[in-house]
Parts: sequence; structure tokens; C-alpha cells
Amino acid sequence: MGRFVQQYRGTWVYNYGHDISLLLFYGGVIWSLINTINLLKNAKNYKKNIGWILLSAIPILYIIVMIIKTSFIDIN
Repeated sequence: MGRFVQQYRGTWVYNYGHDISLLLFYGGVIWSLINTINLLKNAKNYKKNIGWILLSAIPILYIIVMIIKTSFIDIN
């Protein structure tokens, strides 16, 4: 693994990759929240758009489930 990482050292990917990854992840969650709210506000027929609403809410639901799951873990 070290041999493959060695060629990326000193490049912008190696320096900023972690920050870009976090930005994309949290940006996707925020965008998902905005899109879900927009779909709920503008949906005239919820039965017709339930698939799109649920698809848009997947990142938010994932974060909520993981927060709930980690809050119930017993740390000794």
C-alpha cells in the first residue's frame, strides 16, 4: 500500500483529498436536505412522488439512523 501512496505524495490530491472528501460528503447531506424539503413543498401528489422523496432523503435518513445507533452503544 505504501508503494502506491508514495507516488501521490506532494500532489494536491494527497494534500487536500481528505478535506475535499469531507466537503463532498457533508455537501451531499445538506443538498439532500434542501432537495427533500423542496420536493415536499412542491409535490402536488405525494403518492406519485414518494419514490423521489424517499430517494432524496436517503443521505439524511442514513445520518439520523447512524446517530441513533451510536447513541445506544454502551461504552465501558
